[in-house]
Amino acid sequence: MPAADYSPLVERYFAQPVGAGCWPAGGPTVGGEAGSEEQGTRVRFELRSVGGVVTEARFQAFGCPHTIAAAAWLTEHLAGRPLDRAMPIPILEVGELLEVPAEKRGRLLVVEDALRAALAQAQKRRE
Repeated sequence: MPAADYSPLVERYFAQPVGAGCWPAGGPTVGGEAGSEEQGTRVRFELRSVGGVVTEARFQAFGCPHTIAAAAWLTEHLAGRPLDRAMPIPILEVGELLEVPAEKRGRLLVVEDALRAALAQAQKRRE
């Protein structure tokens, strides 16, 4: 897909993916992932939380610019949100915001599944 086919927001988050990377092993984090590289999309989120509130988030992603942009957008908007309401808006609304084409919206579900897995682990650790 030529760069002109990406929205300005996707281009921004792809060029400077907020929260990309992971923390050193052994830190106070929990993680969750979904997808696989063989299927073309894999995403992992790592979260730090205190008192049931996300304090920081990081992600690693293998996929198209839309996948990376969606993970970066979510990472940027997670801090300060309670674990049980951490998803700032539904994932398909994130797709609309990023102007993800309909044929690529299925990849957003992988992003959502990875985030939900990380949030579930954070809830378990809290309990």
